[in-house]
Amino acid sequence: MSDKEIKELKTMFADGSGFGDPDARRNAELRLQTLLVERQDRTASQLNRLTLLLVLAAFLNALLLAIQIFTK
Repeated sequence: MSDKEIKELKTMFADGSGFGDPDARRNAELRLQTLLVERQDRTASQLNRLTLLLVLAAFLNALLLAIQIFTK
């Protein structure tokens, strides 16, 4: 899914771009919702990886601090 696809779908819902067939509008809405869910899933996955990285960095920081304190 690309930004181009999302922009293309958004223009389908602009004023004056009426749908002659109710099923066509429904299909376009479902497609838009599917694309948005895919984008949210990808963003959530990236945030989970970032959170894991931050947890590892915090653990490493705590470990180095403990080493500094107890080696003096």
